[in-house]
Amino acid sequence: MKKKYICLFILLFYALSLTIFTLVRVYQIKESITTKRIIEEKEEEKIVIDNQIFEYNTDVYLKKIINEETNIKIDTLTLGDNTINYNNYVVNYKIVDTQKPLISGSSTITVEKGKEVNIVNKFMCGDNYDDNPNCYIEGGFDFNKTGTYDLKYVATDTSGNTSSKNFKLKVVDKKPASTSKKVTKVKLSEYIKKYKNENTMIGIDVSAWQDNIDYKKAKKDGVEFVIIRIGYGHTSKGTIVEDKWYKNNIEKAKKEGLPVGLYFYSYAKSEEEAREQARWIVSKLNGTKLELPIAFDWENWSSFNKYKVSFKHLNDICYAFIDEVEKNGYKGSLYSSAFYLNRIWKQPENTWLAYYTDNNDFSKPYNIWQVSSKGKVDGISGAVDVDILYKQKN
Repeated sequence: MKKKYICLFILLFYALSLTIFTLVRVYQIKESITTKRIIEEKEEEKIVIDNQIFEYNTDVYLKKIINEETNIKIDTLTLGDNTINYNNYVVNYKIVDTQKPLISGSSTITVEKGKEVNIVNKFMCGDNYDDNPNCYIEGGFDFNKTGTYDLKYVATDTSGNTSSKNFKLKVVDKKPASTSKKVTKVKLSEYIKKYKNENTMIGIDVSAWQDNIDYKKAKKDGVEFVIIRIGYGHTSKGTIVEDKWYKNNIEKAKKEGLPVGLYFYSYAKSEEEAREQARWIVSKLNGTKLELPIAFDWENWSSFNKYKVSFKHLNDICYAFIDEVEKNGYKGSLYSSAFYLNRIWKQPENTWLAYYTDNNDFSKPYNIWQVSSKGKVDGISGAVDVDILYKQKN
């Protein structure tokens, strides 16, 4: 009898377990179907945007494509097809490089007979994307035969963009001796008369070339601020050199109450090298306060081909320097001429423009304008650069 009840209990337990398993399984199947349906519905709701084409290394924001408020910036550094997913949007876009390499140099190159030179490196040849574009000369010439040769300089990047520049190679028996023109200095009062107003300050930038400066006289003559070279490097020996008049300049300028900024003449070949230069400057300052930025001054264009860096990588070097000085509590800036600011640099917040002209048609924003290298200032024996600082960005 007892055995009969045990068997019945086992049968009931088995039936109950089977029922529970069946119910659970049915629930799982329903959940799976429901989830699949929701996913399919969501996929159906996705808005796909195709055929978007953008130029390499440009600033493109997602909100301009989807008309929704977002600060997301699209990656434009990867050439080819790309996709970005945002909310219910799928944006398929392509990054292209259509910018031609830049060739800069004289229209006439003169060499002495019998002296072979690397004509390719007589020009600056660079590209926005390629670290080492293919740069070469088309046309025949003979360094051992005098004459004028009509040649073409050609530059091609990996995207197939090509630039060319016609020039003349003159092979002569002897190059004429170079003659240095005497600099006609212009009194600072002339710049004050022309450029001084409620929004401007008139100043100078100096280095060891100006030797010992009498800042009391300079201030009395109208100097309102000064930008001082602190050093340069790295040299071919891998060192950073302090400007021998830096300490004297900063101490005497501050004693006269003049706002002070600095610049560093850089030969940096990498971001880390630029950061090392910035850290060196910070260590030299040792907490000294500056009223004006520390400028990154890179102008090694005659040797640019040897650096084998793209314009993108050159900008990265500049921004590494600025980032490092700003991490340490100083303002950073870029010094460059109008030609290179228009063609190579992506300008940072603070820009020091070098442009020697009476008609400044530079259209991008800048904070300081180096207007001349012919300034005549009391307390300074030689010519000096004259700068205009704008209280509100120009």
